[in-house]
Amino acid sequence: MLRLLTALLLAMSCICAHAAGKTDTNYLIPSIAVGEHFSNVFSIAVAINSEGFDTLVRRNSGTADYTLNQLGQNQELTFQMVGLYDGSARDQAENIIRDGGATSCWKGECRSYTDASGLVYNRLLWGYPPSHLKIGMTWQVAIGQAWELGPAGSQLVTVTHLDKANGIVTLKREGTAVGAFANESLQVSLVKDGTHVTLEVTPGQAHWNGYTTFRHGIVLSDELLVVRHDTMHSEATGTIKAVTRRYMLLNAAPYPTLEHL
Repeated sequence: MLRLLTALLLAMSCICAHAAGKTDTNYLIPSIAVGEHFSNVFSIAVAINSEGFDTLVRRNSGTADYTLNQLGQNQELTFQMVGLYDGSARDQAENIIRDGGATSCWKGECRSYTDASGLVYNRLLWGYPPSHLKIGMTWQVAIGQAWELGPAGSQLVTVTHLDKANGIVTLKREGTAVGAFANESLQVSLVKDGTHVTLEVTPGQAHWNGYTTFRHGIVLSDELLVVRHDTMHSEATGTIKAVTRRYMLLNAAPYPTLEHL
């Protein structure tokens, strides 16, 4: 009996040790403390190209500073955030991030967080990853609503780099879908031979891909490009083909970014 008990205890200890050896660093859930500071710098560009028309280009950029004021249940994060879109006045308010990054509340108003990137991992865009990440591993994400750089659709996520010692992972995301971007106006003004022409846009198929690097759930770097093939129409020009390009860059920055403003 003693031999049997000893054998069982030995087997259980081996199983526990084996399981412990397989436990991954938490790469994608934010592991931060109250009082910690974070900053990022970002830019986004839109270009519409159609033969016979001048290329329409729009750009926007800015910075954001975050201080974690409260860590609630289910990883709800309450930040004091100061943001600046260049060309606009700086803005400051409480920013609450919940639901695995899928919901953001700003000045008491909550919405689905459909921005292409941000401070933390967003399950709305990245889905629920496997428990143990490995290089080359993939998972499919159904994005259920239009977002900043894509329509509702399907996306494939691939693990391309792991640094277990520092909790760093790089993910590639690539997807294809048909439709409009979030909050997109489906009317656009293009210039043809010096004259502005207003066209109605029928969004076509979009394809996006890019790389994002996280450290314990915080975005270190993010770049994404989407190309969409559209149809546009006006009485003056009839129906034309156009290509819409959007790309976004976001990087972690030294805190604070706004101390001299």
